[in-house]
Order: sequence, then C-alpha cells, then structure tokens
Amino acid sequence: MAKQVVFKGKEVLGKDFTIVDTHTNVKKVSNGMRAILEDLDKYEERQAKAKKPVTLMDYQDIISDEVIVQTGKLLGLSEEDTKKLENVSYSELFTFYSKAAEEFADMDIPSVDKIKESLQATNEVANEKDPK
Repeated sequence: MAKQVVFKGKEVLGKDFTIVDTHTNVKKVSNGMRAILEDLDKYEERQAKAKKPVTLMDYQDIISDEVIVQTGKLLGLSEEDTKKLENVSYSELFTFYSKAAEEFADMDIPSVDKIKESLQATNEVANEKDPK
C-alpha cells in the first residue's frame, strides 16, 4: 500500500496536495534532507573558521529556509508559489515535510529542539567526572 502525505495548501496555493511515496518523491526527500544537513555543516564550518559561536537561532533560520525550499520542490511548485509558503504556518509546513521524510525515507529532520537536546547531552557527558 502506498504511503501518502497531505499538504493542506488550499488557502495559500488554491489546492491541497497529496504526495505519494513514488521513487521520484523518495529521491526528492532524500536530496532535501541532504541539503538541510549540508547547509548546517557549512554554517558550522563558517562559524568555526571565523571563531564565532553557533546559535540555535541560526540553526532555526537555516532549517526553516531549507524546509520551505524543499517543500516547494516536493510539491512541484514554481519559485513564486514556493515563496508563498513563507506565509503558511511553519509548524504545519514542518510537520508535513517531517512526515514525508519519516514516511518516505525513514529520516528525521533536524530541529532546534533535537539540536538543543543533543547539545545538553554532550555537555552533561563532558561535565561528568571520572569516578576513579
């Protein structure tokens, strides 16, 4: 049975979209995930070279911009219609793309919450003292 994800875009784009887990759509999601992760890596490298800290706000900006672009690609939208996604509820957009990534490619989109949890876990491990 085909997996489907529905994007309710009627208010902004004039119609709702049902995306099915075709080979093409799976590849679009995989490429989209790769783009998000590469953008995050590039950001971290730039910050390290400039000896500047990474911030959760910058992570959020990078992720949200890329989710909009990748959603537009997955839905087959024009550049103009993709721009309209900036006026859609981000939580709905993120939920749609996250569900597509999970259903079609068994992947999780990075989120500020997940990054924050990871940083906290890393700090906790670093702060633990050797019991010896």
